[in-house]
Amino acid sequence: MSVCVAFNLSDGVVMAVDSATTMFSAPGAISKVFFDADKLFQLGELRVGIATFGVASLHGRTTGSFIREFIVDPANADLATLDLKEITERLRRFYFDYYRSFAEKVHGKPFDEIPTNVKGLLGLVVGGFSPGSFLSEIWNIEIPTHCAPYSAVQKNAPGNFGFSWYASSAPITRYLKGIDQELGAKVRSQFEVIVGRPLNEEELGKFQEILNGHEYRIKVEGMPIQSGAACARFLVDFVIGHYVFAETHPIVGGKPKIGIVTYSHDAFTISD
Repeated sequence: MSVCVAFNLSDGVVMAVDSATTMFSAPGAISKVFFDADKLFQLGELRVGIATFGVASLHGRTTGSFIREFIVDPANADLATLDLKEITERLRRFYFDYYRSFAEKVHGKPFDEIPTNVKGLLGLVVGGFSPGSFLSEIWNIEIPTHCAPYSAVQKNAPGNFGFSWYASSAPITRYLKGIDQELGAKVRSQFEVIVGRPLNEEELGKFQEILNGHEYRIKVEGMPIQSGAACARFLVDFVIGHYVFAETHPIVGGKPKIGIVTYSHDAFTISD
C-alpha cells in the first residue's frame, strides 16, 4: 500500500507520497516490501502530476512504468491541448485496460466474474492545471470502482481549495478528525445498544457536532505553496513514523517525496 496527500491551493498543487511498495504472494500474504519505489510522476512536460497507490505492479511491471508508455503513445500526442478532466479519463481508460487483462490472467475468469474484494485497488491522484487555467484542480481514479467512462472523481475543482489523503492513511484521519470512520460507527452502535433504539437525526447531529468540535483544522485558504509542501511532508512523515513503530507490517515507509506545480511553473517538479 502507500500513503498519498494532495493539496489544492490558490498557487497550485502539492502532492506527497511515501516510497514503500508491498508485494504479495497471495491476498493478505506479504512477501516483500521495497522502500525505494517511485510513486510520484511528471506527465511529460505538462503542468500535471500523478501519484499512484494500491496495486504495486501489473504484468510484472510497476504501475509507474506505464506512465511513460502512456506519454509516448501517438494516440496521446494531443495531451497538451486537453483539459484535466479529459487527461484523467484517458489515464483511467489506459490503466483499466491493463488492470482488467491482469485480473483475468491471475484469476482465470472474465473480469465481471471476479469478486471485487480480491481484485485489489489501483489508485491514481491527478493534479495540476488545464491549458490556459490559472487555478489548479485535483482528480482521483480508483479502479475497479471507476470502471465506467468518466467515473473518476474531481476532488477539488479550480478555486476549491483543500486537501485529501488516500490509501493507508488512517493515522492522518485519527490525527485530524480525532476518530476514524470505523471507530465512530462502533461508538454509535454502542450508544444505540444502551438506549435500545437507533439514534434519530437530531441525536446524530449532536453526535457529529461533538466530533467536529474536536477536529484539528488546517487553514488552506491563502496557504503559500511552500507551507503546503511542508504540511504534506509532515503528514506523510507522520504515517511513515506510525508504521515504523506500530505492531504491524511497514506497508508505508521509506521517505517522503514531494511534487509541486504552480501557476508560474512550466511543469510538475518532484523532490525528496
